[in-house]
Amino acid sequence: MNYSSEKIEVVKLADQVAAKLQQLIASGEYKKGDKIPTEPELMARFGVGRSTVRESVRILANAGLVTVQQGKGTFVQDANVVTEPLHQRLRRANTKELNEVRHMLEITMVQKAAENRTEKEVKQMRTLLSQRKKAIEEQVQEECLSADIAFHVVIAEASKNPVLIDLYKTFAKVISDYFQTEYPDTKAYKRSQGLHEKLCEAIANKESKKAGEYMSQILSLD
Repeated sequence: MNYSSEKIEVVKLADQVAAKLQQLIASGEYKKGDKIPTEPELMARFGVGRSTVRESVRILANAGLVTVQQGKGTFVQDANVVTEPLHQRLRRANTKELNEVRHMLEITMVQKAAENRTEKEVKQMRTLLSQRKKAIEEQVQEECLSADIAFHVVIAEASKNPVLIDLYKTFAKVISDYFQTEYPDTKAYKRSQGLHEKLCEAIANKESKKAGEYMSQILSLD
């Protein structure tokens, strides 16, 4: 069987190959009871060596996802226990699902940021909003989007909750792709600029309730 090359980055190769196989099982390419490709086939597909493939299979076997049958091959043991990577799952979500998650995540996030922000973070937020405004005036969508996403990432960091920060940074990558398609110009950003500025000031003034209200209004514009 021939595969096109799907090169894996050199850092933690076995973990990355294991994650890729996990995605293939989660997507249904390999179902429970299916035999996964042989070592040579996996080596060719991912552009890695035999030891990396063996280690990645060992990782999946230890997690209970596959079982190795001596002389027969490696088989998917239980596809239902596969945890699909979050960024992959988010990319399969529809608009309604994404917006529901945004409401739950971002409103909590801005409220926590209002409680825990530093002066340095407030300064960063204001700088990014200035860049966002300038990009709107010059009608440069890419720069506007970049400043917008960076602004919300700083808010996530201001929450001081490591799990929330990691969740939002993963979510932001998907949101960025969505905005790139959904808002090809700066009109939508212009509509919400004033609310973003009010949100920033609420966070600066440690007004948690107001911050949540402004974030809710921003989300209702999308």
